Amino acid sequence: MSEKTIDTLVDDIYHLLDNGKSKPNQEFLFGMAAAIMDSVRKQLWFSSQTEKRPALRMSNIGKPCSRALWYEITAKVEGEPYSPQTRLKFMFGDIAEALILYLAKEAGHAVEEQQKEIEIDGIKGHLDAVIDGELVDVKSASAYGMRKFKEATLPNDDPFGYISQISGYANALGKSSGTFLAFDKSSGELATYTHHDLEDTSERIASVSADMARTEPPDRAFETVLDRKDKRQKLGINCSYCSYKETCWADEGMELKFRSGRPVFFIGEAPETDEEDYGTF
Repeated sequence: MSEKTIDTLVDDIYHLLDNGKSKPNQEFLFGMAAAIMDSVRKQLWFSSQTEKRPALRMSNIGKPCSRALWYEITAKVEGEPYSPQTRLKFMFGDIAEALILYLAKEAGHAVEEQQKEIEIDGIKGHLDAVIDGELVDVKSASAYGMRKFKEATLPNDDPFGYISQISGYANALGKSSGTFLAFDKSSGELATYTHHDLEDTSERIASVSADMARTEPPDRAFETVLDRKDKRQKLGINCSYCSYKETCWADEGMELKFRSGRPVFFIGEAPETDEEDYGTF
């Protein structure tokens, strides 16, 4: 076991990048290369993945909207396909994870249990790593998302269910906390945030499983928000990025407009106006 601790991980990686090494560890390098090849293969040759039956996983049980999961798993609704940009973003995230874990090893930290499979109540997942004995989940983040890790505000704004995900890994390993190692995609900054108030994963699984067993979709997790410019209700950020928004909001009517090149999804009838009709989505 390394004498280093998770508390110095970021500084040690920065020190490594500042000073370099006379000779890199070949085993670590090849391990990183193998992980990157797997991530590229996963995103480019994904036809076999689409044949797999959608199921609950440790990575999706924490998502705040069970309705979207119900459409995917129970109703088997075909969601919007990932765009090339989104697939590239996923690929970059996997590559960044492999690189950061490699740097942690070269910086003298003990990195173990990479992609270890865990299971609780039939729900499986794969953790990123255990570093210096601490559970670690690597996340690539925007500048906005990075603040949640640096300022420890993630529990107050967790649209992707990261807390539930790391809680599952920690509960499976018998650990009392989990640490996020976050990477700012814009600035290259690293930060850690250790979360101690873990969820009861079995309770979470039971709740989500009950929602999946329903004959009708669960209630929407998010309300519409007021667009200040058009004075109309529109989808918020969470619903706007959801692959099932067209199905979910079909009964309310959804209209797509573009503003400065960005899509805005309006809900309900448009007020009378002389402006150009942009069409219904």
